[in-house]
Amino acid sequence: MSNEPYNLLHTYYTAIQPNPRVLELTGASKLHAPYTRDRDTDLTVIINAYARPEYLPLIWESFQYQSRRPGETWIIQNNPEGRSGRPENFLLEVKRRNDTRVIDSGLNHGCWFRFFVAALYCRTKFVVICDDDTMPGRLALETAVQELERQPGVYGGRGIILDSVPGGPSYWHHTLFGWPVATATTTRVDFVQQLWILETAWLPELLKHLPNRLFATEKPGRECGEELYVSYIADKLEIPSYVYGHGGPLNAKWSSIQGFEMGDHPNAMYVSGGLQHADAHLSEYVRYGWNLLNYGNQKPVKGSVP
Repeated sequence: MSNEPYNLLHTYYTAIQPNPRVLELTGASKLHAPYTRDRDTDLTVIINAYARPEYLPLIWESFQYQSRRPGETWIIQNNPEGRSGRPENFLLEVKRRNDTRVIDSGLNHGCWFRFFVAALYCRTKFVVICDDDTMPGRLALETAVQELERQPGVYGGRGIILDSVPGGPSYWHHTLFGWPVATATTTRVDFVQQLWILETAWLPELLKHLPNRLFATEKPGRECGEELYVSYIADKLEIPSYVYGHGGPLNAKWSSIQGFEMGDHPNAMYVSGGLQHADAHLSEYVRYGWNLLNYGNQKPVKGSVP
């Protein structure tokens, strides 16, 4: 049955890296604790398994324990050659389920493939797209989607407001909200990261303005800034960006309960140098009229949206 557990979280956080708090927050404290029985047919979750696929089974199972469990969970395996090995046994097993899809790509589209797939194939009202180091507490999706239904916007697990600094905004000068600073209530931000929750119908419009250079497949690791781009175009469409309320110190509403542990990895963007292009993307979008909270209305240069 689809609500019978694989006990992946329980095994890992009891025998391999004991952490009863993680088990409590995910709902996997007891061996054979069943997955949430009812699934939300309005909700699809897309897991990115690009750079850190060793975490994939744990992240996948954390979504099966969600109080608002997705109707479908999609695994995007995006050409991990030269990176950590694929969890083959897990992928073979999970392909047999009727609530999980595994999508393999022979090309490396960098950070964008999960968004392309969601725009082309996702048919649910809402979609959740997550990073490969993001394992949420069991109340995260319920809390975030309730906020999205109440107040439409692009929601995320980690949000940034760019500080007002001489010379204009910089990616490196900002104030954090959501993970890991325990933002208690929903807060509007310039852009969100880590976990995106939005209406699926918005994605084709968000992606159709994507610059051609970001479609590169030769060295896509050089490109980044999906969080900047998504919120920038959403702003153009008058769709604000929010971090949903995490409810204070670490609890089951948090978007990432092992963010530091999973994020501290050789393939992380901040380690590999991939973030070096972030300021260039930011400056470009500001020139084209991105309305940042600390900078007021920007006058765009003439021309199309980049």
